[in-house]
Amino acid sequence: MSSNKNAALAKLKIDNYSIFHHLKTFIKVVECNSFSAAAHKLNLTPSSVSRSISQLEDQLGVVLLKRTTRTLILTEPGQYLLFRAQRLLEELDESLANIASFNHHPQGKLRVTCSIAFGVCHLMRIYSEYRQDNPDVTLGVDLNDQNVNLNEENFDIALRITAHPPTNFALRKICKINWVYCASRDYFARCGIPQRLEDLEQQDCLINPNVSDNWRYQNVNGSFSALKVKSIIEVNSTLGLLHAALHHQGIVSLPTYMLGDSIARGELVPVLTEYSTRENDYSLYALYHPGHYQDPKVRSFIDFLVESIGENPDWDRWMQSPGEA
Repeated sequence: MSSNKNAALAKLKIDNYSIFHHLKTFIKVVECNSFSAAAHKLNLTPSSVSRSISQLEDQLGVVLLKRTTRTLILTEPGQYLLFRAQRLLEELDESLANIASFNHHPQGKLRVTCSIAFGVCHLMRIYSEYRQDNPDVTLGVDLNDQNVNLNEENFDIALRITAHPPTNFALRKICKINWVYCASRDYFARCGIPQRLEDLEQQDCLINPNVSDNWRYQNVNGSFSALKVKSIIEVNSTLGLLHAALHHQGIVSLPTYMLGDSIARGELVPVLTEYSTRENDYSLYALYHPGHYQDPKVRSFIDFLVESIGENPDWDRWMQSPGEA
């Protein structure tokens, strides 16, 4: 019984090794729409190409190609296999290239996804600085406020701001993200500066309806309760809220990476900084597939993010006392 099982496993391994050859042959036949043309491209005889396709069909138990006198027609299983096989071999080639270039310089397209606000406020600047020492790395960016699935979308890095980082990817923490209440000087001159969290309920507040824990206060027992704030503008965009605040419309609660420059220029004034604006602590993380970290461009860009942003980012410099700056 055991010897039969071992024999079957040995045969399976042989089939798995040979199937890559069959898949490459199958893809080339479809691309050329001809056995003889594919044979010429692969430096094989037409009979060996035909035999390879037949062996692949026998192994899978399905017909992949319908042969006619003039053309080849992909069956439904053939269409599915073509799509999957092309991606499989592309990923294999990329993985082998990554391994081969482990100690080489970064190059190629780096695919990154992050929130719209962080991308607009910082990612382009960071990439510009990174590219000074890595001119052979190009950037492909998806700005998206929805969490993109790295497995499905084939990104190298996802930059996420979260209190609960996922556990199904490798990650590096880049920095803590702080939130603060602020408004323009003109607004405070007109409506007064709140001294307590409860005072926010008498102010004009700018709200993102998709973010639930921006307007809360902490009770004596440590729990959080919602403030009953007056919302004069609701917009599902943090950049929209920022522009409303800059146009003196009210008070916002936003992450400081969006506010640092405006606070430093005196356009916005932070208030109630002694209070926590969030129920949970948030941080910026770089998420990636463990295997992708071997790619020099992925590894070097994450290292650059950690080094250039640091534990105390420039956008939080206004929070430091004069002796700490």
